[in-house]
Amino acid sequence: MKPSPVIQNKVKFLFFLFLSTCVPVYAQSVSSEQDIAAIRQQYQTINSLKLNTQRFTYESSGCVDGGVITYFLKNKEIVRITESGSIGDGSWVNEYYYSAGKTIFCLETIVGGPAIGKVTKTQYRYYIKNGRPVRVMKGQKIIPADSKATEILRTASKIYKAYTTKDFVSALCNP
Repeated sequence: MKPSPVIQNKVKFLFFLFLSTCVPVYAQSVSSEQDIAAIRQQYQTINSLKLNTQRFTYESSGCVDGGVITYFLKNKEIVRITESGSIGDGSWVNEYYYSAGKTIFCLETIVGGPAIGKVTKTQYRYYIKNGRPVRVMKGQKIIPADSKATEILRTASKIYKAYTTKDFVSALCNP
């Protein structure tokens, strides 16, 4: 027995509705993976280059003890910045990668713990496209982008601009 034309039309409608909701998710997933692959390629390229470096130190009471910033330049263009420091029983190293002045990747490593006790190491990776995170990872786990991702992007921009002023305390210690 053949279903009525009304039922056939409803089935077709539901099928196309289902496809229209699934295909964009699949397309975003493929696009996201392609974006991440491109970012990884740029990361590897930057790390393989012989770059000029400029190193600066800074300190600010309550913000950082022994802060160090290193700018890596390809010709006169900043392509990478590392920023490290410590306060209390914790330390960090943040690496920022840029393409044409825009942040493409951030790697944040935090080490800390009590003076007596277990030291922990946490690593975050931020893959960025058009000023927005396309993926955020804590260790090997993909996590949702949150205010921490927003903060790291803001810091990446501030530290990039601080190269001209050398006012690292304002860029890194003032929210």
